[in-house]
Amino acid sequence: MDENNVNMKKNTKKGLMIGGIVVVLLLLIGMLTYFLMPVKPKKVFTIAIERVYESSKENSQVTNTLGGKYTIETDIHSDKTNEEKILEIINNLKISMNYGMDTKDKKMHISLNSDYKDKELLNASIDIQDSNAYVFLQDIYSKQLLVPIEGMDEMFKTFEKANEYEVILKHVKNALDKSLKEEYFSKKNTTITLNGKSTKVIDNQLILNEKNVKEITSVLSDELNNEEFIQSFSNLMDYSEEETKELLMDLKNEEINLEDGTLIISIYTKGLQNKFVGLSIHDESDTISILKNTKTNYSYEIKMDGKNYKGNIDIKIKDNNINLKVSFDIEGISGSITMDFVENKNISLPEIDTNNTISIENLNESEAMEILNNLQNKEGIVELVQTITSLNSIGFNF
Repeated sequence: MDENNVNMKKNTKKGLMIGGIVVVLLLLIGMLTYFLMPVKPKKVFTIAIERVYESSKENSQVTNTLGGKYTIETDIHSDKTNEEKILEIINNLKISMNYGMDTKDKKMHISLNSDYKDKELLNASIDIQDSNAYVFLQDIYSKQLLVPIEGMDEMFKTFEKANEYEVILKHVKNALDKSLKEEYFSKKNTTITLNGKSTKVIDNQLILNEKNVKEITSVLSDELNNEEFIQSFSNLMDYSEEETKELLMDLKNEEINLEDGTLIISIYTKGLQNKFVGLSIHDESDTISILKNTKTNYSYEIKMDGKNYKGNIDIKIKDNNINLKVSFDIEGISGSITMDFVENKNISLPEIDTNNTISIENLNESEAMEILNNLQNKEGIVELVQTITSLNSIGFNF
């Protein structure tokens, strides 16, 4: 092989290697520059708005069928004897509900189960269609009770208008982006308590005084005054387009009066990647804050009217299961409420049999007494009534 060709190949490989190293170095420098470059507080807020928008848009999507199971339990206590007795009753109640909904055919099915001190309280099956509820009380009455209900048509209409939400959210997001000027923002270094430890963070602030709010509402009014937003908002709210336009004009012309002076919204971030660690809204006297201790645990604090309320929120999400536990300590009452939700979109609603049905308005005295007697034979109901009666016997008033 010719020596010149060999040297040329060596030089080519060397050149490629050096070129590759230069590219990697440039990428590293670019990444470091991005992470080390101070992020303007407005950027922090616009990113937050974008994430809220994407989440809201995703949640506004509706399928023809949806459903799930809810359960709720409490563990709440008081340092006052009378309150503790009531809370003990509540703590011994366990309630769960399975539900399914067909938004196209406007039908809904609910299975309700409840216990008191692990004894059956009341189990019911409820089918809803055509503004009527067909209620079957298990072991209580052999027929379905027909109960007229109002407001169901309006509820199903909200699902029909799901697309309007997405249009409205898009325009509100864009309008907010244009209305928030750089001069409304500031940032500073501060220290907050995360997971029991003092942590240095950046406090990114949106400062809202009367002048700023007036300017923001004026821009929002102008930006939302477009055909697409007006049509979607009017359809969703059952307003005429003229009424929507009037609302936008009222927004622009409304007098702004912040009685407690300046309102500050803070987003706390930390680290080179500006990770979100908390949110706070406060004026001269009151504060509402929520801080992210871990991926699944948040702490909150509310200072209002000279009083201080605080607690924790634990959120666990796995597949279609969401578990939420809210703990609190408020003026001598402390404890937690635990809610569990399992989503199920692939449901099949049972057919409603209206043959074995009687209107609740047509129950005669004998039938009403049958229901009452069967209720009194339920172990959980007997136990609950006895507990309440014992409280009344010692002069306790609810």
